[in-house]
Amino acid sequence: MNKNRILNEIGNRKPFAVPENYFEDFANQFEAQIAVKPVSPVKLLRPWMYMAAMFLGVFFMSRIVYTVYNDNKTADADNYELYVMSQVNDVENLEYFEDEVVETTNK
Repeated sequence: MNKNRILNEIGNRKPFAVPENYFEDFANQFEAQIAVKPVSPVKLLRPWMYMAAMFLGVFFMSRIVYTVYNDNKTADADNYELYVMSQVNDVENLEYFEDEVVETTNK
């Protein structure tokens, strides 16, 4: 029932209309929209500059991570030696260092 009432209100008129001279001017408007426009060199180089900046950022970040990793590895070795030495009594420490001095003088 509701559907019939809406159809009766609309009648036979067309709900869509085409602007005046649309099809006659379509080719000219289309040509104007796709015409080659000059592009500045900055716009052409901008993506390349972004990519170069990204690669430099990745390079420097990896360099920082690598340096920190190596520093930690060296610190871990030093800490291990200090830990081992702390577990040994003083007499053994003296014997260790005396043996080391003797070995270096013999070479």
